[in-house]
Amino acid sequence: LMSLTAPFSQAERQTVMYLLLVLISMAVNLAVELFSRKSLSGLGGYVFGSPLVFLLNVLLTLIPFLFVFFIKRKIFYIVLVVLVEIAMGIANGVLLMFRTTPFTAADLRLLKYGATLLTTYLSWPQIIMGAAALGAAVLVCVLLWKKAPVDPCPVNLTESVCVAAVASTVIWAGLNLAVFTQVVAVHFGNIGQAFQDYGFAYCFGNSVFNTGISRPQEYGQKELERLKEKELVPENTYSLEEYTTPNIIMVQLESFFDPTLWENNPVKQDPIPLFRFLTKHFPSGYLSVPSVGAGTANTEFECITGMNLDFFGPGEYPYKTVLQKKTCESIAFNLKDLGYRTHAIHNNEATFYDRYKVFPRLGFDTFTPIEYMYHVEKNPTGWCKDQILTEEIEKALDSSIGQDFIYTISVQGHGKYPSFSYYCEQIGEMDLFISQLITMLNQRKEPAVLVLYGDHLPGFEWTEKEMKNRSLFQTPYVIWNNLDLPREKRDIESYQLTSHVLNLINIHEGTMIRFHQRHLERGDSKTQACLDDMKILEYDILYGKQKVYGGSSPYQETKMEYGTRPIIQKSTVRSGNQIIVSGEGFNEWSKICVDGKPVDTYFHDNRLISMDVPPKEGEDITVWQIGRDKIGLGMARKAAAAVGEQREK
Repeated sequence: LMSLTAPFSQAERQTVMYLLLVLISMAVNLAVELFSRKSLSGLGGYVFGSPLVFLLNVLLTLIPFLFVFFIKRKIFYIVLVVLVEIAMGIANGVLLMFRTTPFTAADLRLLKYGATLLTTYLSWPQIIMGAAALGAAVLVCVLLWKKAPVDPCPVNLTESVCVAAVASTVIWAGLNLAVFTQVVAVHFGNIGQAFQDYGFAYCFGNSVFNTGISRPQEYGQKELERLKEKELVPENTYSLEEYTTPNIIMVQLESFFDPTLWENNPVKQDPIPLFRFLTKHFPSGYLSVPSVGAGTANTEFECITGMNLDFFGPGEYPYKTVLQKKTCESIAFNLKDLGYRTHAIHNNEATFYDRYKVFPRLGFDTFTPIEYMYHVEKNPTGWCKDQILTEEIEKALDSSIGQDFIYTISVQGHGKYPSFSYYCEQIGEMDLFISQLITMLNQRKEPAVLVLYGDHLPGFEWTEKEMKNRSLFQTPYVIWNNLDLPREKRDIESYQLTSHVLNLINIHEGTMIRFHQRHLERGDSKTQACLDDMKILEYDILYGKQKVYGGSSPYQETKMEYGTRPIIQKSTVRSGNQIIVSGEGFNEWSKICVDGKPVDTYFHDNRLISMDVPPKEGEDITVWQIGRDKIGLGMARKAAAAVGEQREK
């Protein structure tokens, strides 16, 4: 580059350099889009079908290159930016092989979770090739730093600022013009389609800067008072009565949907006969969910809070953003106000999507993750089978005297899938789990409402045209109950699900619940006026002055406990070179800790664990439940008899 620009003056060199960077940005953008679209025909359709969008993405790709005018190691910096942008394009292409949700800034917050799933989605040869490519890229950067020529000309700060300022102004004007003329959109209803329509650079940049809920223009005390007076007035008072008020169990079934909806379904046998029977004899319908192929936590967020994710940034996970610091009104908080005991259950790790942090902020009294489960059986791809959830739900029901609300997140149907027939085998076993669960609830002879629904479609490569219902964002739901509820057939949004369920059993407690119940009854829940009011409420609760509560939220983070039965440390015995700890409720995630630091622990059975290296005098021996990421969840209770340490020679 420097040899090409050597004959020119400083100003001319800046101009030539800028033109070269535009060409590099164009080449990088073409490569990134090819990784996404996976064919030259698809790339050509994008470039020639939407030339203005392509040009905008070239300009946005150019932005990080502008810093080259302020440094002397120009070659090193240009290659570094090219490698980073190409790597992002490859990451997007790889993710689209396993899910239909493209690579967004939200995924950067999930890197540690993604690392734990590498062996699930990629083979070892693929992982080794990826690591080798990464190592080669790092080596290239190191060599360029040491060997690449450094621009001998001093940086002319004035000219560099002028070039960067002019370029930034052109890019900023082009971006705003594209938004104003609706060449591109700011908010995406279907993020996968948006990446295809508006390009990777624009959509990824949107996901970086467009987070949270923007302040509605109408937001103010007057609007909140109007909503409180007209939309949130409680229609009924409600009190718990033993043997008449039901236990409410919600089960979010991982990647669960009806395979017969896919017109190219190669599996002839029905894998979900019980679920199909239930939909014919109990309240049921389709649930419109916010994601496809992935995004369990976002469907979960909508169902628990009643909030519409369309108002958040594209691809955003509120679990990783606003709920890292704030509590949020939820069905759990609302039912706690009525005297319910609230439980969350998930047969996967507690730290996934930061549920161990988020669930106390959503009002749960207990949380039972896989680290507190026993006799775990896994499917061929390594996910815990759902049959274990029946026992855990029963434990939760047994743990309190009154009514319980139990929110359960399934995991067996998770990808990667070797084939569609394998997927059908898994949901077939999930159908058997549903049978076991209903049998258990029937035997208890307590009033119960069981809500079953899929969180999103599985991550196969298919299109809306191949679906009989012409949608990739609909999953089935059914409300089994022993209360003889009306067999209403209704298609709803996932953020309306809990409001619909509670309305059927005559519960009208909660801000978002009352709001949705009123609009569902009036049949205007999809009007722009309803959406505008919904956005005002969501903004006020999570980002505004919480005027709907009178200025401060009444919902405080719970002191959540792990598991519904305590793990007990009874005695600590020294035997030779071993420390043996006896107790109750141990499992493979029970780890002995010496002065708070975990050590290698041998699990013998649920009453006995041990360690090889004995501690020194005075060191504190405790037992913690610790998952794969080494985060301590909860400490075993020490029995009164175990206060003094016992020793044997």
